[in-house]
Amino acid sequence: MAGVKRCAAIFTIGVVFIACVHSQESRLDAGQFREAVNTVQKWLIDLHANKTHSSILKTDFDGNKSVNIKSVKPLELVRKMADDIQTLLTSKRNALQKIVDHLEDATTTSLWSDDLTLNKSRPLLMKNLDPRNASHEMIYDERLGVEVRYNQSGIHVPLEVYEGWLWANIREHREQDPEILNGLEWSATVDQVFRENFERDPTLMWQYFGAQTGFMRVYPATSWKVPHNLIDLYDARIRPWYVQGSVPPKDMIILMDRSGSVHGQTFSIMKWAVKTLIDTLGENDFVNVAAFNNTTEWVNNCTYCKANETRQENKDCCQPLVQASTRNKKLLYRAIDDLEDGGMASYSDALIFAYKAFKEFERTRKVGEGANCHKTIMLFSDGGTEWPEEVFKKYLADNDTKSVRVFTYAVGPHPIPTAVLKQMACSTGGQYSVITTSSSVRTKIQESYTSLQTPAQPLRGKHGEQYTTAYTSAVTEEMTISLTRPVYNMSDYANTSELLGVAGIDVPIQTLKNLSPFEALGPNGYAFIINHNGFLVMHPRLGRQLSYLLGPPHIDLLDVEEDVGEMEAIRNNMVRGSNGQKVIVGKIRIDDSHRVVYSGIQYDYSPIQNSSYSLGILTLKRSQHLVIQNHEALWDEQPNVNYTVVAPWPYCRGREGVTQEENLATLMDDIFQRKKSCNDKLVQGLVWSQRWTKPLLDKWMAERVSSEDIIGRAVFTRFGLTRFYPESQRAGASKWREPLNNPALRRAEISGSVSVIPHTKGAFLSGSISVQKDKEEVVAGAVGVNLTSSYLRQGFKQSLRHIWKNEDILWMLVDDGGLIVTSNRRELHGVVLQGMFLGDLNMPLLKHLKDAGVYNMDHEVDTQALCSDRHDWNNAGPSHRIPNPLTLLANVLLEIFSWAEYFRYIIYSGVLALLTPRTEAFSEWGMTRIGNQESCIMEKTIYYLGETNTFTGFMKCSNYSTEFRVTRLESINALLVAIDIDEDSPECGVHSHLQSITPQRVTSVDPCSYQDRFRERPPTCLMGNSTAGKLGCSGCPRQLQCSLTLMLTALGMCRMLLHMGLQR
Repeated sequence: MAGVKRCAAIFTIGVVFIACVHSQESRLDAGQFREAVNTVQKWLIDLHANKTHSSILKTDFDGNKSVNIKSVKPLELVRKMADDIQTLLTSKRNALQKIVDHLEDATTTSLWSDDLTLNKSRPLLMKNLDPRNASHEMIYDERLGVEVRYNQSGIHVPLEVYEGWLWANIREHREQDPEILNGLEWSATVDQVFRENFERDPTLMWQYFGAQTGFMRVYPATSWKVPHNLIDLYDARIRPWYVQGSVPPKDMIILMDRSGSVHGQTFSIMKWAVKTLIDTLGENDFVNVAAFNNTTEWVNNCTYCKANETRQENKDCCQPLVQASTRNKKLLYRAIDDLEDGGMASYSDALIFAYKAFKEFERTRKVGEGANCHKTIMLFSDGGTEWPEEVFKKYLADNDTKSVRVFTYAVGPHPIPTAVLKQMACSTGGQYSVITTSSSVRTKIQESYTSLQTPAQPLRGKHGEQYTTAYTSAVTEEMTISLTRPVYNMSDYANTSELLGVAGIDVPIQTLKNLSPFEALGPNGYAFIINHNGFLVMHPRLGRQLSYLLGPPHIDLLDVEEDVGEMEAIRNNMVRGSNGQKVIVGKIRIDDSHRVVYSGIQYDYSPIQNSSYSLGILTLKRSQHLVIQNHEALWDEQPNVNYTVVAPWPYCRGREGVTQEENLATLMDDIFQRKKSCNDKLVQGLVWSQRWTKPLLDKWMAERVSSEDIIGRAVFTRFGLTRFYPESQRAGASKWREPLNNPALRRAEISGSVSVIPHTKGAFLSGSISVQKDKEEVVAGAVGVNLTSSYLRQGFKQSLRHIWKNEDILWMLVDDGGLIVTSNRRELHGVVLQGMFLGDLNMPLLKHLKDAGVYNMDHEVDTQALCSDRHDWNNAGPSHRIPNPLTLLANVLLEIFSWAEYFRYIIYSGVLALLTPRTEAFSEWGMTRIGNQESCIMEKTIYYLGETNTFTGFMKCSNYSTEFRVTRLESINALLVAIDIDEDSPECGVHSHLQSITPQRVTSVDPCSYQDRFRERPPTCLMGNSTAGKLGCSGCPRQLQCSLTLMLTALGMCRMLLHMGLQR
């Protein structure tokens, strides 16, 4: 009893609550622990030096005139790179102007012909080109990286125009379309300009012309890629580069009739059509969608005025329109999918709602918000008889709304009276369209843009090139930007010339990146470009998209850099086109799971003149770099390229991204034989690096080591050269070949000491290698050794043995991201510790360390992620497949023979009633799924070292408590952890309950999380031709031009195909 009282008293003063559980004294002596920290740190440094032989590379270059160490001057670097990009874009603008001039001149001499045939035009269809077919005479082009034909441009034509699953005689009939044939004929002579441009400019890539009739010319011709398991859904006329080049910015309100009469197939077609319309909008457009029946309300009733605030903070503010960025459009798509029909429709109430929203937007919008050019209302309905005369009288006389044009769409297989819809459009300068099937949606939406297309003479500003944001090229499937200009029929005698199409030139993002001063930026530095909307054009973390059918990703700079006040100020200044420099305290991204807080992150930025882009570079403050000059002795001997990879940098034109030995040998041969145009600074550094590292590689190759101890070794230089041994390390070395993606090099530049990079088979122990000259010093590279887990564990135990002989202590070396580097035990309660995340242990250690400030925690969201398809294609419920070809064929045939509204009603009422409608092929509009992958959002948790360096605490487990000590190693990215727990102790039974570092898919998205940040409007507003709105407003429908026999034949054919499609 006395013992119990004594124990209770001690517990009261908070000292030995453990003593009641453990009878022995604490076994974690503070003095011995500090000695253990110093011992482990020395062991790591010595281990690295002994196993890498890094001292071979430490060199003093005093007196060597070829090697110099200079301070990085980032402001000069950013201005020089901005000038280089401007020069590059200027050459592309000049080439584009020649294309446009030639095409417009061709219109003045070309004569229409009704006698043209496909055999006479002989277009080179890219979908028919096959590099494996020798008769196609395709040649590999080093510049473009694909097989091409230089003699003529290739042609792509959308399915809706004349290709698809059509029998030969039907396809032949449609291919004789005189609009297409005459377009191919008059534009064919532009191939000469294409060839001249391509030969004159060695940096010029793809040139093209997209015609308003649907076809597209691409030079050089190459094979057309169709995404796996999909039909060819590409149509140049609704791609971002075409729409941006032909249609001015718009403020758009979409009104959807969701009354009771709009149900079933009609409502499905309407949703498809509205999402297709939204998908054509670009980042310079502003949009919102309202659904109406008895009442009218936004489909997402939460578009708040103040950017990036909570719903509660913005409860009293409503912003009618949001920027049509990819993220915002996806939120609208989801809301549209959730709509249900019911009630009675009121056109008057819906139009009043839209007009008031325009007035409210004029009153509340912030600087830069809104297109401030076109204003449109797009009304989708199955028809009605209500004529909102008083509404139009009132708002067409209002200065804020008098320029609003109403576009109407009669939707469904059998729309009820639509005269009112037609009159709404015709009386406001809009356009009226009829959409009866899902197969006609894309064509009808594209046609409805006719009255918005740019005229030859703009209303405000001047005609200039349009600069797109980054998107995926359909030809190369790589990220690119485009310069585009509209092409007009200059022979037209009307006041406003007819738009014939859009000409463009691609500039791959890699081409822009190749202008970076790579070595001077250092392993942690990089260049990036944003546009006037703050969206990324170039950035290391701008990811590849799932498919070229997707729109631009629209990733904001603050989505990939830290979203803090200082960074937002940098972004906004770049959007304004300002020059500037700013040093901030922030976190450097070492790899996907590790961050390091650094106090000297410097941003320098400058506008790229005569464009909508702004360039920025990130460097470390007061950094140094190596300059290798006129080192002729380096050229005496061509190097051995075995066990070597190089960064994907532009050492020599056409040799970027070499990885295989034979390709590297070719690059080196080009360098030494001076066969190609090469970047002298990079080449000098590369050749110097291979000479500098050769003795180290020779040492490794001569030394015999056990594979049970050493997995491999590698040395990385800031000039992009990597040497490794043995050959088994090639895959890992190739993954880290670019300094920016190399955690060993990045840590070397930051800390200048030894770093640990754990993995499940062991750990990579790396250290910086510096060169000196004239009392200056710079990190020239990093050298590392990949050690097995067993060798590490034995060395770790041995280093501690003379200090701490007690085996009842669990020792762990943990890196700065919470991963276990090694331990004195292989397992804990049956769980292998090597490479394990601390938070996954069956103990609350990580929570204690986080609460104490040893670790900090951040959450990061990746909106560019690709996930494995989690959907079961065979589950019950609506199908999410692409409609099968036979069903699409039925829809196409019905559209062909539905030339008059009256007969459409008959056909669609009789035939399409047989169709069981399938839902959209895209769960989130914009082709989010290809094969077994889909676009998704991932969230992950990052742990990084906080401000607390040493901590002692107690962990409370289910049946006992125990002491632990933690101390950060000096200049090494690791902690030494000791826990008073023996091997026979039961499991703790208490977890940290913190988020794991394993990325998690985001399954629910706040419908109000709109992307809304500061932007600048484009300087030009191109108002379209007001007379074009008369399209679709004629009083009489076109007469049916086929016999009843032909129609009955079509009906029978459709029945047969539908039956076959359903059987499939």
